[in-house]
Amino acid sequence: MAQTRNRWTIDLKQLRHNNRSVFLTWMLSYVSVLLVPILISGVIYGATLNVVKAEINRANQSILLQMEQAIDSQFKGIESLSLEVSLNRRIAAFMKADERLSDSDHYEIYEIANDLRVYEIANDFLEGIYVYYINSDAVIASNDRMNSEGLYDHIRLEEHMPYQSFREYLNQWYIKGYRSVVVSEANEWKPTVMYARNVTSTIMNQQGAVLLFMIDRSKLLEQAPAPEEGTILVLDEDNRFIASTGEPLAELAVQYGDMPEESGQLEIESAGRRLVASYTTSSITGWKYVMTLPANVYHQKMNVVEQLIIVSILLCLIVGGAVTYWLLKRNYLPIHALIQSLSFKAGVTFDRGSNEYTFLEKALSSTFHEKEELHNKLNQHNNTLRSHFLQRLLKGQLDSHIPLHESFSAYDLRFSQDGFSVILLRIEHFGKFHRENEDQVHNKRLLQFLIANVVEEVARKSSHAYAVELDRELLACIINHSLASPAEQREKLRHIADETMSFIADHAHVQLTAAVSAQQEGEYGIFQAFQEAVEAMEYRIVVGSGGIIHYGDLKGGDGQATAAGGYFYPLKAEQQLIVMVREGQLDKAKAFVMEIIQKNVTTEPFSFHAAKCLLFDLMATLQKAISEIRIVGKPDVPDGVRAIERLMQCQTVGEMRGQLFELLELLCAYVNNNRDYSSNPLIDKVMKYVNDYYRDENLNISTIGEAFSMAPSYISKLFKELAGESLLDYINKTRLAQAKLLLTGEKYTVSEISVMVGYNDVNTFHRIFKKFEGITPGRYREVK
Repeated sequence: MAQTRNRWTIDLKQLRHNNRSVFLTWMLSYVSVLLVPILISGVIYGATLNVVKAEINRANQSILLQMEQAIDSQFKGIESLSLEVSLNRRIAAFMKADERLSDSDHYEIYEIANDLRVYEIANDFLEGIYVYYINSDAVIASNDRMNSEGLYDHIRLEEHMPYQSFREYLNQWYIKGYRSVVVSEANEWKPTVMYARNVTSTIMNQQGAVLLFMIDRSKLLEQAPAPEEGTILVLDEDNRFIASTGEPLAELAVQYGDMPEESGQLEIESAGRRLVASYTTSSITGWKYVMTLPANVYHQKMNVVEQLIIVSILLCLIVGGAVTYWLLKRNYLPIHALIQSLSFKAGVTFDRGSNEYTFLEKALSSTFHEKEELHNKLNQHNNTLRSHFLQRLLKGQLDSHIPLHESFSAYDLRFSQDGFSVILLRIEHFGKFHRENEDQVHNKRLLQFLIANVVEEVARKSSHAYAVELDRELLACIINHSLASPAEQREKLRHIADETMSFIADHAHVQLTAAVSAQQEGEYGIFQAFQEAVEAMEYRIVVGSGGIIHYGDLKGGDGQATAAGGYFYPLKAEQQLIVMVREGQLDKAKAFVMEIIQKNVTTEPFSFHAAKCLLFDLMATLQKAISEIRIVGKPDVPDGVRAIERLMQCQTVGEMRGQLFELLELLCAYVNNNRDYSSNPLIDKVMKYVNDYYRDENLNISTIGEAFSMAPSYISKLFKELAGESLLDYINKTRLAQAKLLLTGEKYTVSEISVMVGYNDVNTFHRIFKKFEGITPGRYREVK
């Protein structure tokens, strides 16, 4: 009580310095009420102004909407025309032409130009149509033909745009939309509007074309009904004027970013004049259609309203001031008496000038907070003690001098039935609760709390259940139930585990493994049930994770655990497997391995250590097979050492079986791919010669024939027959293997690498690299 009074005294001192009496607060409140009629007058004034603004804005928006519909209608027509042009048979057929144009190609250009002329005549909103063919670098217009450089001299996205950037824009995979551009007219760059659309070729790996529609900028606002004293202008996303009527007075004030909404109104200042700008946004191009009017239009009819507002404010101040003082003095007396009474009973002095409400709130909140803290600490310690008791109960480490029923009562544990079972739940992966840059310890605790609540809720539908955390990945749930037949009780526990695992998997994407004990009788059977569940959980490494393992499945027919005295894998079976691998019989080898595993692992309980030894024996057999199938000069034989390392990292028999089958597939594929290959001393020497001189740009079949005193055609034919691939392909593959190693770093350019591996022409290097690897050297460096 003394500590409470001291804390209240400190709080009152802080209140005295930091707060003011409620009298002042009420006075401000009454003054605020007095300001209501003043605010109403202001609202009336504002509403009147808003009505005028709304009417003007409605008229402006109507004009802008008409203009938007007219222009957007023309834009839609251009888009429809672009689709029609892209479907033109002649235009689509010309995509296959390359840079070396034939006579028929020139005739096709003439026909395409005629078609474009017809399209231009049909739409007077256009100034011209250009078709740019990427494959042939040809640009066709209704009255002209050029290449991309010629088009660059005539049209640019920006006046100082580099030619390479212009080409990159035209070579984009997807182009479709309007944008502001500049065109060359009389040695000057004039702004205009362009609609671009690419046309994809129907032939695979053939580049398409780009359609460019130049719009007559002078006709954009041709039918715009501009007001007498206003201006209409069109603004794109880069704050460039597309078109305007008259002189754009707001040119230096209006910015695209100042108009974030689809439509609206704002006030601006330009050349010393206040203007009101109404705007709307085109749904097709995203451009802003803006109409500006002088601001004095808004204020012509507001003078009378302002005078009435001033008279209303004066009356409110005079009459309302007197009423406010009378009410304030009358209403403060009861609260003052209440504070004095509370201060006297609590033994705390209330200083005049302090805030009365804050004094009451602080005093009550402090009392309630102390009570809540005390309650939370008791609950927290109780939960911790109960968890510790349950852990000791499971491990059989309880104090013998304290009766169990007293401990159960002390920790609010209700075990009303005679049967006990234990379900162990192991977290295999944390699903949604495993996130980078987050507190993993907190996430794991949160997940364990969720699992514990779910399993308790599911089990308590028919039994008493209590869950407890054993470590970061393992939880145990003690289930108290009535004694039943083993089959009935097993099904009941299986249902609890299955429903818990399904719920956690569906809502948290977390995979669990459940181990279920048999039922035990009496409280002292909890330790035996826990040991059974632990033993069942250890068997997870044999059957795999993510399922339900019942202790009864680990028993033999006589109720005793089956001992694993060894495994079946005779020498004859090993020799049979090596023969199958040597002959490349993948399906037969897989079936044989599965039969060996089936006989040892899946027919009866089998220890993980014995299973691991069996899988390592099978892997050792494949290591022996590698030495027998290895072919000289073929470096792509599977790496058995890496396979053993991956096998040692496996945690379940299923994972080890997968690694074994992966190596088996690689070995059989190696045998089948090199079935016709036979080692030959001459071929080995030729391969060594290529590996030594692949950097020489003059290395070819002729130089190799001279080096071995053989005709080029004969040594090429002999290499093809014995090695299974042409000598030229082997030279290129040897060079490309070294080139790929160099491309993984940033030390050399592609041109330097091409010279380093024997290609004096970088274009030849590009062509051969794409032929064998499917991508260009530059793209290979990016993906690596």
